[in-house]
Amino acid sequence: MSRKIKIPFIISKWFHFEFWPFWFFYIPMFFYGIYLAIKARAFAYFTPANPAMRFGGAFGMDKMNILSNIDKQYIPKGFVAHSEIELSDVKQLMLDHDMDFPIVCKPNVGERGVGVEKVDSEFDLLSFMKEKHEDILFQEFIDFPIELGIFYHRFPISKKDGITSIVRKEFLTITGNGKLKFSELVKTNIRASSRISYLKNKYKSKWNQIIPSGISYKLEPIGNHNRGTKFLDGNDLINEKLVSVFREISKPLDGYYYGRFDMKVNSLEDLYEGKNIKIIELNGTNSEPAHIYDPDFPLLKAYKVIIQHMRLVYEISMENRKLGVKPNTFKDIMGALYKRTFIKKS
Repeated sequence: MSRKIKIPFIISKWFHFEFWPFWFFYIPMFFYGIYLAIKARAFAYFTPANPAMRFGGAFGMDKMNILSNIDKQYIPKGFVAHSEIELSDVKQLMLDHDMDFPIVCKPNVGERGVGVEKVDSEFDLLSFMKEKHEDILFQEFIDFPIELGIFYHRFPISKKDGITSIVRKEFLTITGNGKLKFSELVKTNIRASSRISYLKNKYKSKWNQIIPSGISYKLEPIGNHNRGTKFLDGNDLINEKLVSVFREISKPLDGYYYGRFDMKVNSLEDLYEGKNIKIIELNGTNSEPAHIYDPDFPLLKAYKVIIQHMRLVYEISMENRKLGVKPNTFKDIMGALYKRTFIKKS
C-alpha cells in the first residue's frame, strides 16, 4: 500500500499563485508598466484615470471621502475619527450616526485590507484603538450574506463603460466532523495556516473541543484574501442589466472612472435590481481584478487579464489628459511614498 505524502502548507502554497507575495506575482507586469509609461511619456501615466482620487487611487486615498460622493442608500453608516479619540466621544459619534455594535474599523487611508477588524464591543474597540495611530473609518457592520468585488470602468469622452471582473468571496470557515478538535480543523485548512496564533487567541474557549458533525464556524467575518477568504470567479454574473446598475451608482462620482466596488448585497436578485446594496469600499487604480485569484484560474490567463486592465487604465488616462488632467510627476509620487514609508512609521 502506497503512503500519501503530505506536503507542508508553506511549500504547497507556492503551487498556487494566489498565495504568492504581491511583489513577486507582479514582477512580469512591471515591464509592461514601463512600456505604458514610455508610450504615455509620463512616469505616473495612471494617475489621470481617477482625477477625484489622490494619485488616481494608486495609494494614499481617503476612503470616506470617495464613499461620501455615492448616494447614501448604497453606503454603510459611518464616520472618521483619529485613533486617539476618547471612547466616550466614539460612543457619542456612533449615537449621532445611529450605529451600534458590531462595527467595522479600519484605517481611513490604507490598502489590501490591512488593519480591518470587526469590533463587537467597547472592550474590543479599546483593544483595536490602542494599536493604531491614524485616522480610523468606523462603519456599521453589514450582515448581508453575499460579498462581491465588482470592477466597473467608464471613459470620460467616448462614454464607453463596462464590468470586467466580479469576484465572489467565500469566508474562512471550518465544519466539524465529530472527530477532530476545533484546533485540528483550523490547522488542516491551508487558508488558516498563516493565522494560527490569531485564531487560537480568538477562539481559545473552543480550541480543544471536538466539533460535532455538520456544525460550521465562520472564522473570519472580513472578506480579505489575507484573512483566509477564498476568491471565486464570478464573471458569469456580468450582463448589461448589471452594467446599467453601476452606471447609475457611478453617476455622482465626478472624476472617478476606473476601479473596484467592494460590496455586500442581500441577494443576486437585489443586485440586478440595484437595491439592498452596500458599498463598503471603493478602490482606484490600485484595484485588482480579483477573480483571477480563483484557485482554478490559470496563471497565464491571469496575467492576460491584468494586462487588459493596465491597458484600460492607460486608455482612460489618455482621454482625461485630452480634457486637461495632468499626470503626477515622479517627484510627487516618490515624495508621497517616502512620507508614507518613513515619516509615518517614525
